[in-house]
Amino acid sequence: MKTKLIFITALAGFLGSSFHAHSQTPGEARLETTLVDYNGGGTKHWTVVWVTTASDTFIKTLWKQGPGITSSHWNNHCRIWYQAKAGSTALDDYSNTTASNYAGTNSPIILTWDGLDAANNLMPDGDYKFWVQYAEDSGQGPYTATGLLWRKTSSGATISYPDQNANFADMKVIWTPAADLVIASVQSEGGSLIIRGTGPANASYSVLFTPDLNLPVADWTAIATHSTDAQGDFVFSRTIDPAVARGHYLLRIP
Repeated sequence: MKTKLIFITALAGFLGSSFHAHSQTPGEARLETTLVDYNGGGTKHWTVVWVTTASDTFIKTLWKQGPGITSSHWNNHCRIWYQAKAGSTALDDYSNTTASNYAGTNSPIILTWDGLDAANNLMPDGDYKFWVQYAEDSGQGPYTATGLLWRKTSSGATISYPDQNANFADMKVIWTPAADLVIASVQSEGGSLIIRGTGPANASYSVLFTPDLNLPVADWTAIATHSTDAQGDFVFSRTIDPAVARGHYLLRIP
């Protein structure tokens, strides 16, 4: 499920300049890369792909071609990934046993990441890296030395990367954002919170609320479901409760 999340923080009292909107853009990041046989020896080929923040904080594994994800044998062949994951067993997308060659599904690698972390929370917009490491059954294998940096935003982008060390070729990341809501204004009118914006025409959207921004989205309270009009415009209003000093709203599709 792809959702567009718009966070609104509302402060009681005079609200003319006391709102902050934070977007998290859903979508898909498609990674494409060709593995070049480096003649390490043997017919046991190991491959892993993972995603991190721009500062190299591990998010989760996206692709595993080889033994079980907890196997210590990975440390002998794909140590960069093995150490980066630090015990994480979160695995998304593709998993299979050790490959005998680089044909078919094994190369080129083509996968998509939906922007969710290991707990299925949508990651904030910003810079991310894809990493790839593969090995033949003869020690440590090559990896994308600095990661493949790309940006998750409300705009789509295609980034091509130069070949690396005669091991990785035709590398590309394509970021495609999902249809979203755009906040045009957030105001206090007549004692009510008024949020105006645009989105896909005749699209259903829901509004969630929490007094604690640290709670996971799954624990927020759903307070309304509305639809945009035929032109894609929407207006959401809610009476401001003076007894609530601070509240956080989330608008999302669907």
